[in-house]
Amino acid sequence: MANFSNGSLPFGYGNQGPTDKPWVSQSNSNLIVSTSLLDQRDIYKQLVDTQDDAEWLDFLWMAGKKEATSMPIYYNMYNDKLYNLIDLTGATITGSGTTAITIVFPSATTSFNFILLNDLIKFPDTSYAVQGGVGRVTTKNTSTNTIVVTSVNAGTLSATAASKLSCFSNAQAEGSDAPQQRRWLVNKLQNQTQIFRNTLKITDVQNMSKIELEFNGKPYILPYENIQSLQKHRGDVSLALWLGQASTDTFQGYPFSQYGQTYATQTTRGMDSYITTYGINGQVATPNTFTLSDLSQMEAQLIAARSPFEYMIAGSNAAVATISDFLKNLPSSSATAPAGTGVNSARIVVDGREIDLEAEKFRHGGFTFNLKAFKVLSNQDVMNYSGSTVTKSAYFMPMGKVKTVGGGMADYFRYRYQPQPTPGLGSSETAEIMTGALAPTPTNQEMSLTTTWTSNIGLEVFAPNRFAKYQVNA
Repeated sequence: MANFSNGSLPFGYGNQGPTDKPWVSQSNSNLIVSTSLLDQRDIYKQLVDTQDDAEWLDFLWMAGKKEATSMPIYYNMYNDKLYNLIDLTGATITGSGTTAITIVFPSATTSFNFILLNDLIKFPDTSYAVQGGVGRVTTKNTSTNTIVVTSVNAGTLSATAASKLSCFSNAQAEGSDAPQQRRWLVNKLQNQTQIFRNTLKITDVQNMSKIELEFNGKPYILPYENIQSLQKHRGDVSLALWLGQASTDTFQGYPFSQYGQTYATQTTRGMDSYITTYGINGQVATPNTFTLSDLSQMEAQLIAARSPFEYMIAGSNAAVATISDFLKNLPSSSATAPAGTGVNSARIVVDGREIDLEAEKFRHGGFTFNLKAFKVLSNQDVMNYSGSTVTKSAYFMPMGKVKTVGGGMADYFRYRYQPQPTPGLGSSETAEIMTGALAPTPTNQEMSLTTTWTSNIGLEVFAPNRFAKYQVNA
């Protein structure tokens, strides 16, 4: 047996490392190590997933945030605002400081159209001790976009073109006729599923080169590429539910404007696009530093959107670390702080399900926040594209459920899937189809095995105006 004096094994496995076996002599260490490698093959059969690219999809699945859909395009409807501030920007105001004030709007703006006769309007307070007046709309002229507001108690009404007034109620005269009708809009939010497909093909010779692993708790003997391909498929779904953008073309539209195809290619809107388009967007005052003022500012915006009071703050390890460092430096987080104050580590509880994802939990301003770092958002091979703000931002996502009219409840966010027909299994979220002569049921004479995974999945978000993206790092 040759002694490989250069310290390398002959099959391209790299340099031989040091050994701590006491029976190995210096003269024949290469021989002993190479034979012991063959004789002591105690291999841990669980395949370690160091990438974890499907982490976001795993979280949604574990939290039960999923729902089947019968159509590739789905909508959710939400009610219009019942109240709106009256913005006087650009308006001409006469009679300010008197008991009757005339306001001429620059055009038939949303504010003007919202106002009806006999509405009550609250005017600006001049100081903490001096309240603004309350007036009733006594005239509305749609041809000139003019309203006249008269004080309800003979007090003065004051406003400027920079004022915002509150149209908070209405007051009708005794024996009055029916008031004017206010028309309400129904808002519609759309998203769509996306077809994900990945394929692996191996020949009869490749099929004989096997390793034994445990996958999903069961022992399998299959090529390593098979596991990698399935993990890549699930990673594609997971990342699309975060980074995706809704396509112009849809499966239900025609003609198709893109790609010149016979059939459409449809993509789903991801969480980042939902929040950027419809949610709250902001950034800290000083990059890489999170402060109590930043937190209070974010809370004020959430309150303005009438948000719930329990949130998950999700982000990359770097973004979460910036907020975590701020929390750990708070006085109430010190070792001498009273019991029950400061920051503690806890599992995330979602709709009664305890999710085994450790998080930092803290309370402030009536809110409960669960701070959770997702490794997938730190994936430099995906998220580190030019101009990306994903790894630099913290995402505020409401937990629990949103109310629907009539007393129902729905998850604030979830994924929708179209069940896929799966031979022998009926249907499932992801169909696994095997073809070729090596398939469990051979389909042709070619000595190969082709495995195809197919999923049709999309993200759905309700009330995205209650979600927020806050850039914390530069």
